[in-house]
Amino acid sequence: MSQVDEVRAAADIVKVVGDYVKLRKAGANYMGLCPFHQEKTPSFAVHPAKQIFHCFGCGVGGDVFKFVMMIDNLTFPEALHRLAEKVGVTLSDTFGDATYDPAGTGRVRAALYKMHEAAAKFFAGQLSGTAEGRLARAYLEDRGLTDEVVGRFRLGYAPADGQALTRYFSGAGYEFELLEKSGLVARDAERNRHYDRFRRRIIFPIANDSGKVVAFAGRALGDEQPKYLNSPETPIYTKGRVLYHLDRAAQAIRKLDYAILVEGYMDCIAVASSGIENVVASCGTSLTEGQIRLLARYSRRVVVNYDPDSAGVAATERSLALLLEEGFEAKVLALPGGLDPDAFVRKQGAGAYRERLGGARSYIDYLTDRAMAAHDINTPEGKVGAANAVLPYLARVPNPMLRVELGNRLAQRLRLDERLLGDELRRAAGTARSEMRLQPESAAPKATTAEKELLRAFIDDQDLADELLPQMVEQGMLEGLVTEPTFKRFLELRQRGESAEPIALEEPLSAEARRALYESLFWAVEPPDRGRIDRHLRALRARRARRQLDKLPEAIQKAVQANDLARLRELDQLKLSLQNELRGLDEGRKISHH
Repeated sequence: MSQVDEVRAAADIVKVVGDYVKLRKAGANYMGLCPFHQEKTPSFAVHPAKQIFHCFGCGVGGDVFKFVMMIDNLTFPEALHRLAEKVGVTLSDTFGDATYDPAGTGRVRAALYKMHEAAAKFFAGQLSGTAEGRLARAYLEDRGLTDEVVGRFRLGYAPADGQALTRYFSGAGYEFELLEKSGLVARDAERNRHYDRFRRRIIFPIANDSGKVVAFAGRALGDEQPKYLNSPETPIYTKGRVLYHLDRAAQAIRKLDYAILVEGYMDCIAVASSGIENVVASCGTSLTEGQIRLLARYSRRVVVNYDPDSAGVAATERSLALLLEEGFEAKVLALPGGLDPDAFVRKQGAGAYRERLGGARSYIDYLTDRAMAAHDINTPEGKVGAANAVLPYLARVPNPMLRVELGNRLAQRLRLDERLLGDELRRAAGTARSEMRLQPESAAPKATTAEKELLRAFIDDQDLADELLPQMVEQGMLEGLVTEPTFKRFLELRQRGESAEPIALEEPLSAEARRALYESLFWAVEPPDRGRIDRHLRALRARRARRQLDKLPEAIQKAVQANDLARLRELDQLKLSLQNELRGLDEGRKISHH
C-alpha cells in the first residue's frame, strides 16, 4: 500500500468534512450545506462507504484529499501532509517531492510558512529585547494591553533600522529570491539592495484558520503613513481569504453559532481579551466573498460591529449586501458616543459591551432607522425615498418567503401599502438576480438513468465491466452520451490492469461528466440487478440504432445526387437492418417487462 493510500484509508472523510460542515445522517450518507457555494437547502453529500463527497448543486466532488485541497486552498502535497498529521501516519522525509510536486510549489509554500514563523519570533523578540522595542511596548500598555495579551496575540515590533530582518534571514541562509516572495523583504532596484518592508511599526501576526502565520500587519508609531501597512499577497496569503483571529475564534463561533465582525486588529484584540472569543476582523480590507464563505463554515449568523464614522458606516452597508447574498442572518451593533469597539471596551468595560451586543439590531431595523433619519417620512416623497434606500438590500435576500416578510415589516414601519411595496420589491429582486447572472444557464445534456446505473454497477463490480464494456465501446453504444468519456476512461484503466476508482476516473472529465459520475455513486436505489442491466443495454442499443437511422436521409440524398446505385443499395440494406434491430429490441423490452 502506498503512503497516499495509507493516509486515505486512515482518514475518515465524514470526520474531516465535519470539521468544516455541519453534517446530518440521511440514509446511508451524510448531508450538509455546501461550503463551496451559497445555498439554503443542503445538497452537499458525503458517502462514508466510498469515502467521497459530492454537491448536487454546484457539481464539485472528490475524495478526502480533494476536499482538503479545495477548502483550505492547498496543493496536493500540503493536503497529504496535513491529513497524515491528523490521522497519525508518518510520511517519509522525501515523499512527494518529485512525484506530486514537480514545480516545487509545495516546497516554496513550506519554506514561506517556516519563514513567517521565524519572522513572528524575531518581531516578538524585538518588542521586549531592545530599547526601541520597549518604547513600542509602552505604547501598547497605554492602550490597555497586558503582557498576557501581548503574548497571546504574539505582538511584535519592526525596528526602524530597515534591514534588521533582512540581515537576520540572510544569516539564516535564505536566498534573496525567496525573501522577496515572502513579502517581508523588498528590493531597491536603484541602489541594488534589499530592505525590510516593515520599519518602526508594531507588528500583528496574521494566521490562517489552521493557525499558521501567513502575513503581518504593521501599525506606524508616530505620524508615518500609511497608518497600517499589510503584507502583500504571496503564495501562502490571499487577503480576501483570511480572517484575523479566526484560528482562535472558530471553536467559540461554532459553539455560540454566531460571529462578531469588526474592522481593526486592535478592535478584535480588545473584544477577544474581554472574554468574548467569537470575534474576527477582515484584515485591513473590505469584506470579500471569500472571507464570507470562510466564515460560513462555522456559522451563518453574524453581528457587524464596524467603526461608527462615515467610512465604517459605508463598510457596514457594503458588508451587509454581501452577507445577505450569501444567506447570512445579520445584525448590526452600533456603539454610542462615536466609539469603536477597542475604545468602548477600554472605557466602558466588557460587561457594557456584552449588554450592547445582546441588543444588536437586525440589519433591516438598522437600515430602516438610517433611511428614516435621512428622509422626512411625514411626506410621501420621504417615505418613497426611505423605502428606495432599503429595497436594494432586501432584494439581495435569496429566500423569497423571508424577502416578503421583511418587505412587509419595512412597509409597516414606513406606513406604506404592503402590496405596492411588495410589487417594488419583486421588481428589485428580479433586477438583482439578472445582474448576478453572469452567463445563461447551461443547456448541456444530462446523463440518463441508464448511464448512471450502468456506471455505478461497473464501479461496484469491475469484473462485470470487463465483461460488458469492451463491446459497448466497440459497437458505438456510448457515442454522444455525457458519460462516454467516463466509460472510455474506465476501459482504459481496466486494460492497464488498474482499478477504476472514482478519483482515477474524474481527472480528464468535463464538469457535466464529473457530475454524472458522482451522482451515479450516490444513487439512492439498490445497485441494478442483471435483468435491469440488460434492459439498460437494450436501451443504449436502441438509441444507437435510432441515431444511425436519423443520419440515413442525408446519406441517401447524397447518393441520389451522385447517382451512386451501389451506395443506395447499401444504405437501403442498412436501413432495413436497423429497423429489424429496433423491432427486436422493442420485443425484448416487452418480454422483460412481463
